[in-house]
Parts: sequence; structure tokens; C-alpha cells
Amino acid sequence: MRKGKKTPTVFFNASVIIAGFISPDGGSAKLLRYVKENKIKGIISEIIYDEVMRKTAKIGLFTDEVKRKLYLIFGGIIKAPDEKLVKKFNSIVIDLGDSHVLASSIEAKANFLVTLDKKHLLILAGKIKGLKIVSPKQLIERF
Repeated sequence: MRKGKKTPTVFFNASVIIAGFISPDGGSAKLLRYVKENKIKGIISEIIYDEVMRKTAKIGLFTDEVKRKLYLIFGGIIKAPDEKLVKKFNSIVIDLGDSHVLASSIEAKANFLVTLDKKHLLILAGKIKGLKIVSPKQLIERF
């Protein structure tokens, strides 16, 4: 991040967190390090937290370890988004289960939503006013 620039706020989809924990040398892990180093402000919601916690077996870490890492990286976790806002995105998303991700990103006033979900979220890039939906690689290239 260049001097004089505001630290960007990035909402993390669960896919990026899981990939970052599984592959410590990949782009997702690099973004998690950026959050720890305060290069970006990383945000997750209670729903994203719960999704990552449900996938601890896939990550190959113990539940307590994943919980510790999440709090170490992200600090606070925002509440689940307002249901009215979630419903607003139901007509935009392909998978209704992704409406909360967009709603949380907007409620958090995130500049970016970072995701690995090509099929459901990355294809919405440019369709949500005020929110840039990007892959980890695209976000890293911006810095």
C-alpha cells in the first residue's frame, strides 16, 4: 500500500480463508498475512466464521487452532447481515446462499470482496455498485 492511501477494507469469503490455511504459500495465505500486517483491513462475518469452523476437517487443523487463527488474523467478527439487505441480493445471486456474503460486504463498507468462488461470486464482478469483487490474485496485483 502506498503512503497517503487509506487502508482498503476487504471482506473475506470463506473459500479464501480455507485456501489460505491449507496452502500457506499461496495467494490466499498472502492476503491473510496482509491483514495481520495491517496492509489491508480484513473483515469476516459470523456466518463466514461458522462456515470456516464447519470445514476444520478439510483444513486439517483442530477446531481450537482454527478459532485461534481466525481471531488472531481478523480480531473482531461482524454480526450476520440484516435480513432485508440479504433479501435485496437474492435476485442478483445465482446461489441464494451467497446473498449474505454480498450483504455483509456492503454492511461492512468493504472496498473489496475477495473470493475464490468463480461460479457464483466472481461472475458478479462489476454488478454491485461500490464493491469490487476480486480473486486473491487480482487483489494482490493491486498492491
